[in-house]
Amino acid sequence: MARLWPTGIQRRLLLIFGLAALAVMIASFAALRALEDISTRVEAVTGEDIPAVRAALGLARIGERLQQRGASLMAASEGPARAGEQAAIAADLAAFDRQLDALRTSMPGEAVEGIAGRADALAASLGALSAQLERRSALAAEIAAEELRLRAGQDRVRQLIGPSILAIAAITAAGAGETDPAITRAAVRSQAPLLTAERLTDSVAGDLVSARSAAPGALAQIEAHYGRSARELARVAEEIPESLRAEFRAALGLIDRQTGTEGLFALRRAELASLAAAAAALDASRGEAAGLKAGVDALVLDANRAILGVTESLQAAIVSRTGQFIAIGAGVILLASALSYVFVIRPLGRNLAGVTDAMTRLARGERGAAVPGVERRDEIGALARAFTVFRDNAFRMDVLDRELAEKSSLLLATFDNMNDGFSVFDAERRLIAWNPQYLALYGFTSDDVPVGIPLDEINRTLGARGARIVLPGGALAGFEEMSRSRLHLTQRFEMQLPGGRVIELRSNPIPRGGFVTIHMDITEQRATESQLRQAQKMETVGQLTGGIAHDFNNILAVILGNLFILERELEDNPALLGRTRKALGAAERAAGQVERLLAFSRRQKLTPEVVDANALVAGMTDLLDYSLGSGVELVTDLAEGLPAVHIDPGQLETALMNLAINARDAMEGHGRIVFSTRPAVGGFIDIAVSDTGEGMTPEVREQVFEPFFTTKPVGKGSGLGLSMVYGFVKQSGGSVTIDSRPGKGTTITLCLPLAETVPAPHPVAPPLREIPRPEASSAGESILVVDDDLDLLEITAGQLARHGYRVLCADDAASALEILDGTPEIRLLYTDVVMPGALDGAGLARAARARRPDLPVLFTSAEPGQAGIDRAALLQKPVSEEHLLQAVRARLEATPQRLSTSASST
Repeated sequence: MARLWPTGIQRRLLLIFGLAALAVMIASFAALRALEDISTRVEAVTGEDIPAVRAALGLARIGERLQQRGASLMAASEGPARAGEQAAIAADLAAFDRQLDALRTSMPGEAVEGIAGRADALAASLGALSAQLERRSALAAEIAAEELRLRAGQDRVRQLIGPSILAIAAITAAGAGETDPAITRAAVRSQAPLLTAERLTDSVAGDLVSARSAAPGALAQIEAHYGRSARELARVAEEIPESLRAEFRAALGLIDRQTGTEGLFALRRAELASLAAAAAALDASRGEAAGLKAGVDALVLDANRAILGVTESLQAAIVSRTGQFIAIGAGVILLASALSYVFVIRPLGRNLAGVTDAMTRLARGERGAAVPGVERRDEIGALARAFTVFRDNAFRMDVLDRELAEKSSLLLATFDNMNDGFSVFDAERRLIAWNPQYLALYGFTSDDVPVGIPLDEINRTLGARGARIVLPGGALAGFEEMSRSRLHLTQRFEMQLPGGRVIELRSNPIPRGGFVTIHMDITEQRATESQLRQAQKMETVGQLTGGIAHDFNNILAVILGNLFILERELEDNPALLGRTRKALGAAERAAGQVERLLAFSRRQKLTPEVVDANALVAGMTDLLDYSLGSGVELVTDLAEGLPAVHIDPGQLETALMNLAINARDAMEGHGRIVFSTRPAVGGFIDIAVSDTGEGMTPEVREQVFEPFFTTKPVGKGSGLGLSMVYGFVKQSGGSVTIDSRPGKGTTITLCLPLAETVPAPHPVAPPLREIPRPEASSAGESILVVDDDLDLLEITAGQLARHGYRVLCADDAASALEILDGTPEIRLLYTDVVMPGALDGAGLARAARARRPDLPVLFTSAEPGQAGIDRAALLQKPVSEEHLLQAVRARLEATPQRLSTSASST
């Protein structure tokens, strides 16, 4: 027995379920035999009883329709409607015969023959009803024809007597003198019969109308009244005028005819009789239809009882057989379950529990977990052996998984935290991977960029926002062109976004198709490069401008010196004096332009002070209101508690005025200008001037600080206003920024250093222009004048000599030192600062002080603010003769203390 029992779990289960299936098949065979008996009985019911019931129900429906058709036929008043109803009755009778034949076939018997008799009687009643209705229709036609003839006779009578009545009325209405009395008497005698005839004609007409709708009882009375009226008309016919009698009697024949057998009264009586017969036939058809329905209902009831009996017996048989099948099936299932539990499930559960326990311990990390049943030869043994292999592989996979997780985490952290955007597109140019910085760079959200979005759609979105692609050479490229080339070639290009942002894209194709791209925001880098280029350009322009201004100042000094001489010498020649003064004015204006150029090159002379910027701006409002005009609204927005700045107040006012004038011109004299102050980081404050003008293009912004650049019409501006502002602020240690876009107005911000961030200035001598003017007389003092410009040297020597000074001249430092060594009576050294050779003016002063410590020194230069030179001892070219004499006299009369101070500074 042990050898016959299978060893494998699958084989054991197959054997148990095979035996169960065999038992179920035996029970199913018995159930099928029972179902065959049931099927035979069902066929008998469906083949005999159900068709009989269906036919009987059809007869009942047709009978109900025939009953309704009788009433509809009776109500039909016109021929077409009546013909339609008759056709419908004939069709229903034919259908009734067919259903009756089917019923005779499926259910022969006396009940069916009784229904057939009822149907024949119903057909006869409906036929009689149809015949009576046909007769009534014929009678109605005869009545209508007779009415037409009678109406024609009545019309003829009215035509005969009507004119006569009218003529007689006309005669009787005339006066006695108008007609013959005999004629009048005859007319009066004829009038009464004619009027009577007319009245009687109307009476018989009314009787005929009443007779058309009268009932049988009222018809006799109407006929008697009609006869009396007809007889009275026959009598009146003898009294009417003889000329009318013949035709009147002919018309009376039609009236007399109506009381005969062919008259309207006889026809109406026949019509009423036909209607009575039709009503009787209708009542008979209703009775036959009711009897037919009762017979059909009884037949259907008998058939239903038969079907119900068969159905109940079938239901009992089905319930019995079903209970037997369920009992057999339940027994088989219980037996199979018991065998499965004893021989399969219980040993399988014990071994699976061991495997589960081993897997649980393996999941907790116990590498020594062992599985029972490895030695078994069934599926449990195979599972145990497979688990051992799985355990070993799991340990290896766990190690690999930890290493992969660490690398993936590192890669994901790097990917998500990159400062640059990163994107990957497949071979179809669909986005498959990206980092958060990619979305941030382009202003996208995760909803805007789902996985798989085509690059073309992203490009359309960027293009709609105003983005454009710029190649390394500066040429523009199309989105589609760059998208295709990135699949095969390494690409590097820039994308310029609205608002000035610049993204550099470095794209490389992927070997399996697609490409990977790094997106770097280089906006700050480009801005820094642009600022560096601008600063270098401005520095270059400043150096060039300063050099030109230096040389031009020397030239102006010569021109002005000679013009001053001419002005003095031509006092007796008014014509030439006027021209000379015009030349002086032009030269002084040129000197002012040179001073503005020096301001741009940051070489102008400044006098910085501690200044309250809010107070300075507020103090300018009246002047600004007057200067800007009534079309400009001036607004101030001044921050409270603003720290003081270290700046030259006069130059700051000039700079702010220049900015206000430029803003007014940009708005064409109509708009709003806002002066605002704000603290800034790093020890600075901001003074901003904003306007509502048209703004500047990027090209204009790049050139706006360059000297002589202007957008105003010719003759409306020199192009030095903003250049002077730029140079002044830079020389003061600040900066200037412009925020301007076309159509958005312009804001220029001056960033100025605070007072506490600038070292307090050393006390110095007051500038020469503030020294009280001394008497310009001399005592013949000797002055050494040094200048490499021989023309200017000659003019300066002449100016001093005319006022009694003994002047010694030198064109370089070496010659000056030789003269100084050979002439001990020299009281003052007056030297240019910038000179060729080994020693400039400052070096010459140091060498002279080394020889003569008490020797006063006065400097002159075309460039203000020379390093290492006291500004109180410096005269800026061109120097007027009066200013020169004042400065010389002041230095000669200075105290030893002041001389020592000046010496130390040089």
